[in-house]
Amino acid sequence: MVENILQCLWAFLGSLGFGVFFNVHGKNLFYAALGGLVGWIAYLVSPCFTNMQLMQFFWASVAISLYSELLAMWRKCPVTVFLVASMIPLVPGGTIYYTMESLLLGDTQKFIELGVSTFEIAGSIAMGILASSFAVKLVKTLKRKSHI
Repeated sequence: MVENILQCLWAFLGSLGFGVFFNVHGKNLFYAALGGLVGWIAYLVSPCFTNMQLMQFFWASVAISLYSELLAMWRKCPVTVFLVASMIPLVPGGTIYYTMESLLLGDTQKFIELGVSTFEIAGSIAMGILASSFAVKLVKTLKRKSHI
């Protein structure tokens, strides 16, 4: 339990740091960091519904993307202000590092395994962003057409 709380705190602080780095200002900085927290909570809760790690990344990125879309509408600013900093906790940095280490050490088998895993995680995150972004745009379009 304490470990999960600490993970959520680090996700918030990591997103906050990258928000500063990406020049996010004011309340938007707090909301961008909160998006990292939302995503990590979704990542931690998703094993209740699936035991596949790729699906954990998918659902966490869906949560972050929907959160970012809603905040962008509410705060009247681009989605990327929230999306980029909020996604930082999901980036498979450790896997990328160990993939490159295996390449440099000449361990081809481990390099291929870790490389495939890294691309799977990145693809899962991208598909989550794509799916939720498509859903939001579809709802907006349907809502706009129903008012005509």
